[in-house]
Amino acid sequence: MRIIVVGAGVAGLAAAARMGGAANDVVVLERGSAAGGAALSWGGPCTLTLPAVLRDLFVKTGGRKASGGGALEDNVSLVPVDPVRRFVFADGTSLALPNTARGATKDAFDAAFGDGAGAAWLGLLDHGNRAWSAIRPTLVEVPDASRAELWRLYRSGSGRRAIAARRTLRQVGAACGIRDPRMLAVLDEYALGAGSDPRFAPAVLATRPYIEHAFGAWRVVGGVPELARAMYERCVARGVAFRFGAEAASISSGSVTLASGEQLTADVVVAAVDAQVLRRLTGEQPASASKTAATAGYSPSLLSLRLEASADLELPHESVFFGDPGRAATDARLDALFPASASASASASASGTHRVPADPTLRVHAAPEQPRELVVQVDVPCALPDEAAHGYVPTLVELVGQRLGLSPEVTLTLRETITPADRERATGVPGGSVNGPAITSVGSAILRSPTVQPIKGLLHVGASSRPGPGLAFAALSAWNAAEVLRPTRV
Repeated sequence: MRIIVVGAGVAGLAAAARMGGAANDVVVLERGSAAGGAALSWGGPCTLTLPAVLRDLFVKTGGRKASGGGALEDNVSLVPVDPVRRFVFADGTSLALPNTARGATKDAFDAAFGDGAGAAWLGLLDHGNRAWSAIRPTLVEVPDASRAELWRLYRSGSGRRAIAARRTLRQVGAACGIRDPRMLAVLDEYALGAGSDPRFAPAVLATRPYIEHAFGAWRVVGGVPELARAMYERCVARGVAFRFGAEAASISSGSVTLASGEQLTADVVVAAVDAQVLRRLTGEQPASASKTAATAGYSPSLLSLRLEASADLELPHESVFFGDPGRAATDARLDALFPASASASASASASGTHRVPADPTLRVHAAPEQPRELVVQVDVPCALPDEAAHGYVPTLVELVGQRLGLSPEVTLTLRETITPADRERATGVPGGSVNGPAITSVGSAILRSPTVQPIKGLLHVGASSRPGPGLAFAALSAWNAAEVLRPTRV
């Protein structure tokens, strides 16, 4: 069987590795110059939950012999992170989130926010557990699940309570006792991490903190480039061919036409691209501007910095520095990040309300092996002109130094800046989102773009497809696609 994979991101590489081998002739087309795709332009941390998904990928594609180097840990260095991340608030409160330990998690929340806070957070995790237990066997691990499976869950009382389709993540948090605005800001971070507006994020996203807590958080030493290298080498070992600098211009049943005009034929085409890009490639009517604005996934700007100091700064894998906790999740801030419609966005831009944030949340990522190299994520309104976003950088660098408490003689040197507009130019994804469309409902969280597309022989994988965004889910979407072709055999 001849298979063409469009896109060499994590999902595309995982699909190619699973589908490669003697039975298939697989070629990967990548518009960029290296494997990794959109993940390389992300530049953020390589934090992994559900490591079993990637472990299964490497074992199943590494040969039967134990000496074949099939295990994930034989190919990359995977290290648990503890704390998972540290949250720092403007009032001096600090929360170091433990990795997997339930008792330690309760104690950490109680110490940071007062008695009862830990029990409230554990209540949220328990809700996430119920939701995950309901959707995992019926929707997540079923390659061609449809709304019929979702409706079957709705018919049972336990299923309805677990999914809580009419409630938001904030409402579930409030029902569990999360009312402190600082704890709400922590909860909002999980919605933002999925590309969702925290005001409308569905309750089913409680699965995200639960999965992180239950299965632990890990980091790949060397980040996404190192993971992409290992996956690329596995693909090559499986006989997969790569063509870099090969941009797909259109996809039809059984063929892919490149921007150069060359046409390639295949039995199956696997599109490892954003859903909006796929619509363009297949000639579907693009989503309206208002719909695109309303569903654009959140995507922060990034700063790559080098700490110039005589001593290394000790930081955990990830630190979140909030501004004024009273404004950490205000509607005005979220309106700027998630314009409700194109007209609202245009009106806001005309009135000058899409200015750079005065007191933004900063997410600082560090690695012990490179203690002076920092990557900083910052929220920038999606309607902000690109030149204004880049012009804001010197202020941000100064703000990073203040949040880290650096002395005046210590300097931060800017190495690279990546805005959502930069990412859009690199990947072709509207708004530069790495998480696909914003999650606003149970359906958009679980039943994203289907694996099997209406066009014969076309499969869809990646953050825009099922089961959703994240490194592990991207690899799981590739498993779904492989199961469609050869159930249980790859």
